[in-house]
Amino acid sequence: MGTASSVQRSQVPIGCQLCQGRNTIQWKCVNCQFLMCSICKDNIHLRIAKDHRIVNITDIGELDSGESFNFSDLHCNEHSNQVCCSYCRTCKTVVCLKCMMKVHNGHAFVDEEEFLSKKQTLWKGPKEAVIKLMELSKAETILKEVKKSEDALYMKAKQDIQERSTNDVDQFSEILIKLDKKMQSVNQGIDREIRNIDREKGKFQEVINVVDVIKSSKDFYKLFERFDELITTLNCEIVPFKSNIESISDFVEGEYLVSKFSQLKTNNSAANITFKVIKTFTTNIKRFHYLAELSDQTLLISDNKSDVLQHIKLEETNVKVISNFNIQIYGMAVSPSGDILISTSNTRLKVLNIKTGAITDSVYNVHSLHSRYVHVTKDNRVIIGALSPGPVFPAPGRRVVIVMDQEGTCLKEYEHDGNNKPLFTYPDSITTTINGFTFVVDWLDAAGRGRVVVLEQGGDVKQIYSGHPHINTERKTFKPRDLLTMSSGSVIVTDINTNTLHNLNNCGQLFSYHNLWDIGIIERPYSLSLSSSGHFYIGCTCKKGSPETYKAKLYELEYSGL
Repeated sequence: MGTASSVQRSQVPIGCQLCQGRNTIQWKCVNCQFLMCSICKDNIHLRIAKDHRIVNITDIGELDSGESFNFSDLHCNEHSNQVCCSYCRTCKTVVCLKCMMKVHNGHAFVDEEEFLSKKQTLWKGPKEAVIKLMELSKAETILKEVKKSEDALYMKAKQDIQERSTNDVDQFSEILIKLDKKMQSVNQGIDREIRNIDREKGKFQEVINVVDVIKSSKDFYKLFERFDELITTLNCEIVPFKSNIESISDFVEGEYLVSKFSQLKTNNSAANITFKVIKTFTTNIKRFHYLAELSDQTLLISDNKSDVLQHIKLEETNVKVISNFNIQIYGMAVSPSGDILISTSNTRLKVLNIKTGAITDSVYNVHSLHSRYVHVTKDNRVIIGALSPGPVFPAPGRRVVIVMDQEGTCLKEYEHDGNNKPLFTYPDSITTTINGFTFVVDWLDAAGRGRVVVLEQGGDVKQIYSGHPHINTERKTFKPRDLLTMSSGSVIVTDINTNTLHNLNNCGQLFSYHNLWDIGIIERPYSLSLSSSGHFYIGCTCKKGSPETYKAKLYELEYSGL
């Protein structure tokens, strides 16, 4: 008995495929594609495949579309006057009816349903493989760009160190040696990931090649024996590259840190930034859209998914709900005087009295626009993100950040850059720093992809932060949600897509990032608030479909080094 690899492709006969053309064909089996005469249909085919659908040849179009791939396309190696009708799993070869009854009696065969299913699935393989090859190629391009960026950062850092070396040659010579070793390690990490991508690309290219061989050579052996391997490859999840690739920006030696922005600067604590969860609270809301601590150390928390605003008190590890308000808000801030300002997407901000529940108009009016996020500075300036009525995305109309004084007088409007192009697509979370810069989370699409726009006092763009290439990829884009200015002047950004805190200096430059999984926070981080105890809070969101949908977690963290 010959193997499937030795079976050669043959021409499809014009006459009946079961009686070798002795009678005129009148019928076709839709399931196994046999062309047969009336005698063979009744006496042979229906006896072994009575559930198959058989149609008259006058009811179908062309007898062969050119895409046929069926057992009947092959002649049996042992019985040349017989066409094949199945695949023997035991012997790993195609067989005819005579073989099935005599040589392969009692063996395991592939049934018609399995054959058609596997053929249909595998035929889609090359298209899926091409899509994944394109994704891997994009990841490879990003990695190569990261490598160029790292090289440029290394050269600038090396130049900075050499310029300082006139003061202490020996000290800076040692730093240069260590910098070179760091750069070597960075390059090795990037090259390793590029090699990994090349290996993955090879697997998908192999799928394309093998399916092409199977189709062109009618190789049933490869179809059945390599099917699981090929489908496993197609179904594997693409992870373009690891998020923990080293960067030259992480290089710290003594009091010197190479920043992401090609500077060698003094830094005594950045290498020792730590976060630690000291308390965990379980609430009865879905998501912490907004979070703020009041002067009496109670908290306001809001959940727009359920149109709920709660006034709560934290007692040990329990949450006591003091009052509950059924309202949907788009921003919330507490002024130094204790007023609670809320945005309800109207033109005018409201003032909430948490004791009585009364909601009254404030003096802050954005007129024809709809208010969104609201931030109050220490000197009582009110900053509001606002937009024109209508759909959020795509972004028609105005997108503006408005600064007002205590009386509601407009002081500034940030809307266009120096080239008269819009600064924002959807301005959301806002904070300010001690050097007078304004940080704005700008959402770019409905999926939540975003960036942080840093504005100088005059309105010029100081910095745009769009995530770190070692963390944020095309599959894991930067999705910032909230901003928090720390007492040191640095700014923390929550990234819900990677469970990461991005730590920016007061000019918007990244100096460290921390994965919250490392400290036990597995939920997606959403909102932030400082605590009067010197700690800060992270309010999270429940995973969609989670059995604990109404049990969003609130974490209290202590930190050092920021």
